Amino acid sequence: MNVENLKKLFKSEKIPILIFMVGIAILHIFIQKENDDLYFSTVCENMGLFDFLGQRYNIWTSRIIVEGVLVIFCNFLPIEIWKIANIGMYGLLIYSMSKLFVTENKQKLNCILVISLILVPITILKEAGWMATMNNYLWVAATGLYAMIPIKKLLNNEKINILQAISFVIATIYASNQEQMAGILFLVYTFFLIYIIKNKKQKPILFIIYAIILLNIILIMTCPGNANRKIQEEETWYPEYSETSLPVKLSQGLTSMMDYAIGKGRILFYGFIALITYTIWRSSKDIKYRLLGMSPIILVVIFDEVTRNSKELNMIFKTCIYLLILISIGVCLYHILCKKKEKDMKNFTPLLIYIVGILSRYVMAFSPTIYASGERTSFFWYLSISILIILLFRDKIFKLGKGEKLWESLKR
Repeated sequence: MNVENLKKLFKSEKIPILIFMVGIAILHIFIQKENDDLYFSTVCENMGLFDFLGQRYNIWTSRIIVEGVLVIFCNFLPIEIWKIANIGMYGLLIYSMSKLFVTENKQKLNCILVISLILVPITILKEAGWMATMNNYLWVAATGLYAMIPIKKLLNNEKINILQAISFVIATIYASNQEQMAGILFLVYTFFLIYIIKNKKQKPILFIIYAIILLNIILIMTCPGNANRKIQEEETWYPEYSETSLPVKLSQGLTSMMDYAIGKGRILFYGFIALITYTIWRSSKDIKYRLLGMSPIILVVIFDEVTRNSKELNMIFKTCIYLLILISIGVCLYHILCKKKEKDMKNFTPLLIYIVGILSRYVMAFSPTIYASGERTSFFWYLSISILIILLFRDKIFKLGKGEKLWESLKR
């Protein structure tokens, strides 16, 4: 390869993604089966796949599609095949995020995308075993985001061919079989279908996808296994759950989510609120807006200070401070990214992403495994933060006078 071709390669918008994928491929060399992976590797020793899935549907879960795919990889194929597929799912995730949100400054924004994904702690994707956790969260996230691409295509008046339509349907079938992603897709598609119908841009593919989402939600809500599992998990992990009052459950949903983001010092979250402060400070000289931009950081600092000086925090105080942090971030995002003067629903997409991300984790308030399930249930919430970071750079930071300087400092 000559010097000119090498220069073109390094100027390509795809180079950050290629470097990321090489790193992911190297990581997979060291992945082995553990925890739930070992269980799913033996389930078909005494019964067929469909018998196992029927049993799971009746006594444990509605995730018969997700688990069916997992059992095929664990039980019938060598782990190397799964590793190749998993690397492909990372590729689908980053492709979908780039396709949906990277519309200009593509090399720079793809680099931001890669950095934000690196900051999502990969250790949470091995909590139940690499294969089991990845299939239930990474694969679901990748196919779920891919299933949102038809909305973007329709809004941009792009054609969808038959092969693309089939791939979107398959992705939706898989993604919406997981409860959190079913809720995310339902909210996103409901929001945009209202907009699309109002503007008379609807296409049959959107209604087909929406119908699949609804069918999976019905499956989730009527599955006897989900009800049985809840009883068993309550006995195992949280015997007091049924006796816990609704206000306490709501508080636990919030505090458990924020304890991971703030309590564990996740760089992704801290970098996100720092970018919010920077963006508002650079884009406005109005002191009230600058104070608004600083409010998330100020509240986090107050929380950290109180935490250091108190062995046990009052749950009410903790809930209030976390709620104020989330509200202040939401108000900042509304001020920065939502085009308030334009009466167009899609201008509030950043706020939709933020709210849906929070709700995707907050629903754990209604599960007895709110603590036992670990941080992996925050995966979609972290991805929503990654997307919002991309939007902050795309729509604001790169358009500010000194946005390029911030970019150069990040590269160093």
